[in-house]
Amino acid sequence: MLEIKAGHHRVGIYPALGGAIGYWLYQDTPIFYPLINSHLAQNANQIIAAYPLIPYSNRIADGKFSFEGREYRLDKNALNEKDAIHGNAWEKEWELDSFSKNSVLLSLDFDPAKNSKQQWPFSYKAKLKYTISVTGLSVRIFFQNTDRCNQPVGLGFHPYFPRNDSVELGFTAKSVWNNGSNGLPEGRMSIDGRWAFDHMRALSKDEQLDNCYAGWDNFAFIRWKHLNAYLTMTSSRMFEHLVLFNPENQPYFTLEPATNMNNALNMPEISDRGMMILKPGQTVQGDILYSFSGS
Repeated sequence: MLEIKAGHHRVGIYPALGGAIGYWLYQDTPIFYPLINSHLAQNANQIIAAYPLIPYSNRIADGKFSFEGREYRLDKNALNEKDAIHGNAWEKEWELDSFSKNSVLLSLDFDPAKNSKQQWPFSYKAKLKYTISVTGLSVRIFFQNTDRCNQPVGLGFHPYFPRNDSVELGFTAKSVWNNGSNGLPEGRMSIDGRWAFDHMRALSKDEQLDNCYAGWDNFAFIRWKHLNAYLTMTSSRMFEHLVLFNPENQPYFTLEPATNMNNALNMPEISDRGMMILKPGQTVQGDILYSFSGS
């Protein structure tokens, strides 16, 4: 593990474990919530607090999709799941490009021809830069299509946050996708009632939520009242979706900026699904900034 720090902030990073963050602490208070992840097959029983979503966010139904006239099938990569989920960058060992007191730059060159599993059918190069300052953490994700054909791409970031009865959440989006029991989007809904956070409100441990918001305005606010602490999350405009996962009776929740909606590769009829089509050699880059204030 590598550690970067600034002021009262310390961040531990695993290059060999998918470029994941193992912890982000302010003094001894966790901002990202480290937990033993029993869901991701490659990283099962490892303590992870956040990880990148490359080259797509969330699920691909049954691990199957078609693109430009060809059919593709991906291996399952989560335990007890029939879908492929969260890309494959979190399954790979990243190279260390540079390391300083407050910053780490990692890179990943993926070639499907050198991979025994069907994780992703296209080659790409990704870079991941974590930078900590006295005010918070920035995450930069860079992606380049290194294949000889067009490639569909989605990017995102998956942090866990600590949750108790005093946590409040606020953000604005245009609509929300209702997930079925299989975790896949069934229909778009207007945002009201239990799905609405445009007026900041408590996030209850009894309120099961697992939804992707569309038309997110790239700003979210989290407040831990018992700690007299708050965090703001802002991102590049390309992250038009926001996944909120609030599992019932668990000590954490997730709030995941993403370019694409869940199962976007299988929903080409949705004009704002968020998949980017990159030509050979084309690149894209996005930033996410977490600003924290605590007592």
